Formats: sequence, C-alpha cells, structure tokens
Amino acid sequence: MSAKHIFALYSQKTGLEITPEIKINGNKGTSEGRVQVRFFLLQAPTEGKISQIKFLLEPWEAFDMALRIEKVFASTAGCKEKMTHKFTPSAGQAEVVTSVTIEKWERSGRSGLGIAVSRGDVFISVPIGNDSASRFLYAAHFLKFLSARQGWIDREAA
Repeated sequence: MSAKHIFALYSQKTGLEITPEIKINGNKGTSEGRVQVRFFLLQAPTEGKISQIKFLLEPWEAFDMALRIEKVFASTAGCKEKMTHKFTPSAGQAEVVTSVTIEKWERSGRSGLGIAVSRGDVFISVPIGNDSASRFLYAAHFLKFLSARQGWIDREAA
C-alpha cells in the first residue's frame, strides 16, 4: 500500500483535507487523476447531522481554487471568492451542487481568513486566524502541486 499525500487545515471545531484521488471509468476503460477536498467536523455532530462534505475536483478546478485562495490572501481589504462545483452521480439522479467560499474579513479591528463549503442545507466553515495565514497560502500551493500531478488519464490498451 502506498502512502497518500495529505494536506490538512484545522480550526477549533472543523478541518479541511486536500488529497490526490483517482476516478475510474470502468465502462470507458480509463482512469483519471483528481483532487479530493474534504471538509469535516472535529467533534461528533448531533444525531442526523452530516459530519463531512467531500468532493472530487478535476485538476483545472483544483488550480482554479488555488488561484482564488491566492487572490483573497493578496487582497488588502476584505474579499470573498466563490466557486461552484457540480456533479451528477449517475443518469437520472439529481445534480449535486457544492459551493466553496474563500474569504478574507475585517470587522471591529479584527481580521481573519476562511474557507467554507455548503451543499444543500449543510454548511462547514474552517476559519483561519492570522497566526495561521501561511497555512492558508500553503493550501493554495498544495492545490497547484496536485493539479499538475493529477493531470493525467490512463487508457487501457485496445
């Protein structure tokens, strides 16, 4: 079993993991590189509540997310970037829409950074204090690294 490269960001109650993944298209005889993003709660949720949201990004989507993190980080005032990821599990099933918001905020003399995800009525936010700002920017670099590393397609020989 090979080791998996994982980058994690944590806040007091939530976390975010970025990992390489593979999407297998058995009917097409192909497999493709992907980047998985998983938002999760660090403590058990109340009964019936969802404790995590995860989704696969195509390599270009991971690169897009990295650029948005860098843009927010570089802004001199409050800034917010939103990206929407859509996925249809299989024919006839409803489309799953996941929104990721990347934010730099300033209020009442305080400031911070954050990445939040929402899907339907589920919302998980990972706030990042200024003391962890380098980890916020490092997440962008890890996404860029994985976007290039996972940018491949394997096809079975004919």
